[in-house]
Amino acid sequence: MLNFNGEIIIMAAYGAYTDQELTVLLKEGDRLAYTEIYDRYWPIMFRHSRKMLRDDEEATDVVQDIFTLLWAKASEMVFTTSIRSFLYAATRNKVIDLINRNKVKVNYLANLQEFYDKGEFVTENSVRERELINRIELEVAKLPKKMRKVFELSRKHHLSYKEISDVTSISEGTVKKQVHNAIKILRLKLHLTVLLGITQMLMLINRIFS
Repeated sequence: MLNFNGEIIIMAAYGAYTDQELTVLLKEGDRLAYTEIYDRYWPIMFRHSRKMLRDDEEATDVVQDIFTLLWAKASEMVFTTSIRSFLYAATRNKVIDLINRNKVKVNYLANLQEFYDKGEFVTENSVRERELINRIELEVAKLPKKMRKVFELSRKHHLSYKEISDVTSISEGTVKKQVHNAIKILRLKLHLTVLLGITQMLMLINRIFS
């Protein structure tokens, strides 16, 4: 059995491992690798969850559930991103699940929107935004052909409804309706109305097609 000093030396060695090395050991059932990941990221994930939920108890439950699942299912998990990105995504998704199941007060939605508007998603924002952009691109490609053409003329080429009408020989009213319906479909498919307002979603869409 290792003495106290021996345990400290071993844990210090694990502290020098990279996230990637720890992830490999975690999938092999290495308890010390899990402990190092836990110690390294629990406080970070708690602060991240706490900023969104504004509630210490809820934030603690969210992060604890994630780490419990991480240990229980580590051998079965396929980590396509870094363990850091995985934990950020898992935390975000757990918070969204709480909101959707009405386990968080309604005014927390306003706090979450404020949190986003202030740019406090700094650490994981680029990962999240890339995911959203990919999803938007996929969903736009699935739109009916005529609707997609009208939508792209509006968002990619920035044509007015009148200009699109002239180009496509479709009435201006129909053009407007097609763009409106496309946005409605995207909002429904992407489920962005909780975290992102329509303005933010359109900004992302404009970035994709500009």
